Amino acid sequence: MDTRALVLVLALGGSAGVGAAVGVRHVLPTSPVVRGLSVGERFLPDGAAPAAWLAARRDALRERVVRLRHDDVELTATLGEAGVEVDVDETLAAARRVGHEGPWARRLREARGARRGEIDVPLTWAVDEPRARAFLERLAPQIYRAPVDARLDLANRRKIPEQAGRALDVEASLAALRAGEHGDEELIELAVRQILPQVVVADLVSVDVTRVVAAYETKFKHHGKEAGRARNIRNAASKIDGTILAPGDTFSFNAHVGPRTAKNGFTIAPEILGDETVPGYGGGTCQVSSTLYAASLFGALDTPDRQSHSRPSAYIPMGLDAMVTYPESDLKIKNTLPFPIMIHAYLPEPTVLRVEILGGDPVAEVQHHVSAEHTDDFIRRIYVKSELAEGKVKRHQKGSCGYDVRSFVTVRYKDGRASERSYSSEYRPAPEVFWVAPDYDPQALPALSEHAKAVEELREGESPAEAPAAAGQGGAYSM
Repeated sequence: MDTRALVLVLALGGSAGVGAAVGVRHVLPTSPVVRGLSVGERFLPDGAAPAAWLAARRDALRERVVRLRHDDVELTATLGEAGVEVDVDETLAAARRVGHEGPWARRLREARGARRGEIDVPLTWAVDEPRARAFLERLAPQIYRAPVDARLDLANRRKIPEQAGRALDVEASLAALRAGEHGDEELIELAVRQILPQVVVADLVSVDVTRVVAAYETKFKHHGKEAGRARNIRNAASKIDGTILAPGDTFSFNAHVGPRTAKNGFTIAPEILGDETVPGYGGGTCQVSSTLYAASLFGALDTPDRQSHSRPSAYIPMGLDAMVTYPESDLKIKNTLPFPIMIHAYLPEPTVLRVEILGGDPVAEVQHHVSAEHTDDFIRRIYVKSELAEGKVKRHQKGSCGYDVRSFVTVRYKDGRASERSYSSEYRPAPEVFWVAPDYDPQALPALSEHAKAVEELREGESPAEAPAAAGQGGAYSM
């Protein structure tokens, strides 16, 4: 008879006490985990090895789905992807304490409760913090919202209020994940931090919109196949119109215009991919960025980021264009003037884009001239297309030569100061492209121009021998 039974015999006395002690001995736990114990709302099977059973549950529960939400964004993942899993050692330690710690009466009560299915030991969860942090950082772009500066709608004479942005607070969201119970249908509220805009409504009164620092205009067509391009020009211009830059602020074209998608108001129009024009969303956006760049240059503003197109643009002189793609290639303009300025981009006529820098009188006289060196002639590229009608010949793209261009900018300030700078623009040759029917007559093609150095004919399924990607990016960009 063990000590616990002997104590009970002495307490009860006589033969009756001996029988009671035997009953107690059969109830008090003798194994590491009491019989009938529930762990995480599941009963530990008789005869099962507790550690192995819990390890199998851990592996299964890694696939449990957790929802993560903030306002309008809700994401799903498995607990395993989020770096959350059952801590087998801690859960097993908690289970082993039931019926094994404290006075014998308490142990007896816990053992009997377990056998009746009355005791459940909750699962202990662990968070792999490096893995969970990396998981949350992958979610961050889906939560991010850029702040929107307040701006003036000059056409409708109204102020458009600012909108605060947001970014995922990884550390606070990690704490919320750590505090979760991780049951079925769990929802974790993600934490964010606010990003304040640079310009608020109160700042709008500080700009003198009656005075023009500088302006630039470009023209475009808006009928027929050019209709989509015209729509994209209007859309992009509306997104930058009314933007205010305080002294020292830097404007990002991509941040204000956003992705070139149908959801963002853009439509299909010709754009450049490699050395040819193709249909794509956003064609025409680069005319807005180029017109803005030219206005900022003549306004004596600084341009930290600008790239030329891969070929000259028909709507603006070489050296004044600014190629943009989203999100790879951007145009950035810094307000180096001593007063706040506003970008006013609008269409004074249906086929004219005008960008004005408002806020003060011109601070300088700016001159821009270029030195262009012809570097390479173009080729004639002929695509044989089976879908074309018999004998059909169609010029798809006009050829252009390659040039290395050096821009020279002279700035003579009103206060007597003067400065000079230069920058380069590289324009590669673009092929003259014809689409022809399989039975086309080569004599039906016009004679090769002075700068067409060769002819390349491509049958169905063939690709050009050389079609370099546009400078600074790997995809298509607007013209």
